[in-house]
Amino acid sequence: MFRRLVNLPFSVATRAARAFQEREDAKLREKYGVTQDPGDIANTHTPPSAPKVYIELDPATIRMDAASVRGAQGQGRNVCIVDLRERRGGESISGALHMPLSEISTRLSELSDDQLVVGFADDDEAATQGVLFFRERGIEDSWILIGGLARWKAAGGPTEAA
Repeated sequence: MFRRLVNLPFSVATRAARAFQEREDAKLREKYGVTQDPGDIANTHTPPSAPKVYIELDPATIRMDAASVRGAQGQGRNVCIVDLRERRGGESISGALHMPLSEISTRLSELSDDQLVVGFADDDEAATQGVLFFRERGIEDSWILIGGLARWKAAGGPTEAA
């Protein structure tokens, strides 16, 4: 196949590439209403700390309290708690994966879609952006930890020095 492509005149290869790109753009327009790849964070005009999210969900429907998270852990579910804060404070949830919001587009592969993913940050807006980003990228079982670290500690969840 490569030999055939090399032997094609340059103009034919260019037309084929344009046709392919037009099909890809049509798919993006149909899905998102834009031609820009939604995963291409570098080309968006939003700051790196807030990745562009295209799906619309009510954040109230994707929240989970600390007791439910601890219950899932106790039942042996594969739970990944993600610390979305840019800078970790003096402490964090024990075993939490530190994935700053500005890095989630490049570190998404560290998560799998067969685990329960619970994100938290210092403010609900940052946690919501992170979890919506995860859901848009196919991690459907991702949730916002209600109240973040403070509620986790109040529920008796283990913490560690960050």
